[in-house]
Amino acid sequence: MAEAKVFDARSGDTSSLDLEGPRFTTEPNEHVIHRAVVAELDARRRYTASTKGRSEVRGSGAKLYRQKGTGRARAGDAKSPIRYGGGTWGGPKAKPARYGKRINRREANAAFDGALSAKAQDGELYVLDSLSFERPSTRQAKELLFRMGLEGPVLVVLTEDDENAALSFRNLPRVSVVGPHEYGVYELLRAREVVFSRAAYTRLAGREG
Repeated sequence: MAEAKVFDARSGDTSSLDLEGPRFTTEPNEHVIHRAVVAELDARRRYTASTKGRSEVRGSGAKLYRQKGTGRARAGDAKSPIRYGGGTWGGPKAKPARYGKRINRREANAAFDGALSAKAQDGELYVLDSLSFERPSTRQAKELLFRMGLEGPVLVVLTEDDENAALSFRNLPRVSVVGPHEYGVYELLRAREVVFSRAAYTRLAGREG
């Protein structure tokens, strides 16, 4: 059975927590995980690529000059793709272009559970008890991670009640701070260790796919 390491932020005591349920016991499927990562990264793209075809370019559709007798190359109208300012040939069909990397919810949940289970099996999940910051303190956050023996990259998952802690951890290099529903497979794989506040872990354990 996989376990998470529990660290008391005040006393420094450590213990372990048995991880049960499909969130932590799913067999990782590399193909599905890869598809999920591609879909997540695709969803973050801004897709600003856009071009105008000849039907969208302003200008006359009349032939610029007669076909023969001018000594110049034959040419059509000013909107031809071969002319400066003309329409683009072979540009993206969508405006702006989207490449349509999609994954259904069942596969996405399986990928998330598989990535989380892999972290659990490798002993890279941590739960923080007594996580209280009276005020934002980057030094306190740094000392806490040092006492836990974490080098990073670290993904810290906090709830909205941990605002001071979030402000403290976010200034540290190699540390990413997210909310309970603000991370996916990519963030899990990118981090070496994943640290949950007790409240964030409770939400995750009871979170349905």
